[in-house]
Amino acid sequence: MAKDGDVFTITMRKRPWWFWGLAGAWLLLEVVLIQTALASVREGESRAATISWIAAGVLAGCGGIAWLHKARPHNLGASSEQH
Repeated sequence: MAKDGDVFTITMRKRPWWFWGLAGAWLLLEVVLIQTALASVREGESRAATISWIAAGVLAGCGGIAWLHKARPHNLGASSEQH
């Protein structure tokens, strides 16, 4: 519970414009790969479908890591020891 006089600071950081451009290109490529995989399954081309699913999964994993990495605060100059 907060007491009277306690101050809380909320810091909001914006992502740069180029990050949103890359996120849009990533999303478009994900849609294309998933569409290709589904079409390959429908046509009975199991090799092409497997390659597309793997590529979509790797791309999704890399995108998730990039998103989490940008969202995490970086305190490079801060020391872990309390003085």
